[in-house]
Amino acid sequence: MGNNLAETIEIKDRSGVPAIIFGALAVALIIAFLSFRGSDVGQLPNLIGRIGGGPLLGGTGLVDSLAGAVIAFAIAVSWFGVGSFAVSFIKVFQRENQSRFLDLAMRTAIGAAIWSLIWFFLGLAGAYNGYTAAAALVAGLVLAGLNFRRLQTDKEETPVSKKASGFDRALIVLIAIPVVLAFITSLAPPTAKDTLLYHFAVPKAFITQGGSDFIAGNIASYLALGTEMHSVWAMLIGGFVSSRAAEAAAGAANFIFFPVLLLAICGWAREVNVERRWALIAVLIVAGVPTAYHVAASAYIDLALALYVTLAVYSLGRWWKSLENGWLIFAAVFLGAALSAKLTALFVIAAFALIILLRARQAKDDPDKLARIVLNGFGALILAGLIAAPWYLRTWQETGSPIFPFYMSVWKGEAAGWDTERSALFQQMNSQYGGIEKSPLDYLVAPFNLSVIAQPEQPVLFDGVLGIAFLFGLPILIWGLWKFEMPVEVKAGIGVAGIMYLFWLFSSQQLRYLLPILPVMAIGIAAAGKRKSEKDIGLRNVWQASLTAAAIAGILVSAAWFFEKSPLRVVLGGETKDHYLARNLDYYPYYQVLNTETPADSKVWLINMRRDTYNLDRPCISDYLFEDWTLRKMVWESRSASELKAKAAALGVQYVLVRHDFLFDYDRSTLVDDQKPRAENEAKLKIAKDFILDKANTVRADEKFSLVKLP
Repeated sequence: MGNNLAETIEIKDRSGVPAIIFGALAVALIIAFLSFRGSDVGQLPNLIGRIGGGPLLGGTGLVDSLAGAVIAFAIAVSWFGVGSFAVSFIKVFQRENQSRFLDLAMRTAIGAAIWSLIWFFLGLAGAYNGYTAAAALVAGLVLAGLNFRRLQTDKEETPVSKKASGFDRALIVLIAIPVVLAFITSLAPPTAKDTLLYHFAVPKAFITQGGSDFIAGNIASYLALGTEMHSVWAMLIGGFVSSRAAEAAAGAANFIFFPVLLLAICGWAREVNVERRWALIAVLIVAGVPTAYHVAASAYIDLALALYVTLAVYSLGRWWKSLENGWLIFAAVFLGAALSAKLTALFVIAAFALIILLRARQAKDDPDKLARIVLNGFGALILAGLIAAPWYLRTWQETGSPIFPFYMSVWKGEAAGWDTERSALFQQMNSQYGGIEKSPLDYLVAPFNLSVIAQPEQPVLFDGVLGIAFLFGLPILIWGLWKFEMPVEVKAGIGVAGIMYLFWLFSSQQLRYLLPILPVMAIGIAAAGKRKSEKDIGLRNVWQASLTAAAIAGILVSAAWFFEKSPLRVVLGGETKDHYLARNLDYYPYYQVLNTETPADSKVWLINMRRDTYNLDRPCISDYLFEDWTLRKMVWESRSASELKAKAAALGVQYVLVRHDFLFDYDRSTLVDDQKPRAENEAKLKIAKDFILDKANTVRADEKFSLVKLP
């Protein structure tokens, strides 16, 4: 008996060692992460104070926000309606542990993909108007009503069932925090750079012209804009209320991809026999990613892409197990929707091709079966390409390249305002994310740098914040894959995620581009954690507590970003749109001057103004991305400021608005040509300065911006 007791103590001691190690690792990672968060979490006590500063409620603003939220919800219900109708034609067998959360997410996502394609063709037909939008909404709502009862239900526990523990309820509250904060911010006037550049600017221009004709000077109008189609729809419906309600509806419609993605994660985790708490942790570590909050709050498209990729990977895993062609159809629709949103989805298709070949390899002893697997699998990839093809054929016909404006050195294309040189510079700019000159060590430590030191608005530091939950969970995942028999769909998903990570690592290391692999990573971590810790309560508790604490650290960052913008008052109507934008966009007062104090037909030349055409109600010209390209060319072709003014006037503009704070700094100026002598460069800088800071014609100026009226 004494020997048995000694053996029991020894086993408990051995099992406690990993728990201690993991606990210490979690504490060390959280401390390291927070040490780099002085600019947001470190300022949180001060930032919270920004929530006040004036009245909280206001009638008109509150009505606009409520209208926007209702419209976005109605559009999401329409997604579900059309998606449910489409799913009824795709035959697959009932799944074991089938999750109603996952069913809801799949139907909604398929509906969003179908509506996106419908709005593409409506744009070609010049049918962007309120009546078309209203008719589409009614049709979607009718289909939703007819198909609501068809939503599959099972015996799965809801996250808030009576059996939920206090810890489980706390996890739900933590998940809700970034979701609610993102929802509030999505209803506020947009301030994110890419949203003002094209996510909202292009839909606004499409609506103005009544269709999806290419927009002069806006190269983004040549991109695949599948997700932006929902902004068009939301803005058209919101337009029946007010312009403010229209942008609130568009922001909220894009936000909806966030909770739908979280539902998909929870449902998939439950289907692979992950217990409720681990499933909630999988949801939490994705919801706690600060960049995920930023994307959801800013009407960026990366979470829509993440949803489509996640469901495509899930469908591929189900096909791997069952070889049902219905799952290949699902995968094709989701892949097609992903490719309609962003060209980078090609990396996903490449990963899928490899997984299909690996599945075929298992049937190498049966030639007929192997041939069917390859033909059906690659047929699905072709179908995905056909679904996305309209966007790329549209651009191909106009420019000569389906992938315009990218890789013009490989595939030539042509459009006003873009050329091979700028395309190459764009590729070079994207390669700067994660560091300009990367050594083998940089690639090796990228997971640590991503998780600990990454910063927003700094390309060298990945332009975002991931948080440490995935870094902490990575050893758990690797341990699970090595030691345990993981569900085959999870292993297939992790394989796709690994391939996509390698593509990301050796291309553009922008953190947002990694969001599509996070859901399947979270599910893998949860599945591995559940299997390893089933008989080790101590290790389970440490892992669950550590992952929760890591997610909380990320949520603190999201909260700091929320309070920094402080959108609550403008959403509730206590603050005007103009005041909110003036607080968050330092150049907005100049737009107010142009919008209110110049003739309606005045044309403006924007230089280094983030190409924000969304907030400007005057016709304008601006170089895409490289916003002082034309100015630089004119400066070097001019011998005096008066000659430069004449060249500017020849553009047909009456006003020039410039951000100039760095243009006249010799060491930072983009006007300087390093191959020219300093004296010649300084002479050109003087010409530009005399033009931009011309006191006789300056309407308004400060140390950063200058608004000049041309004689």
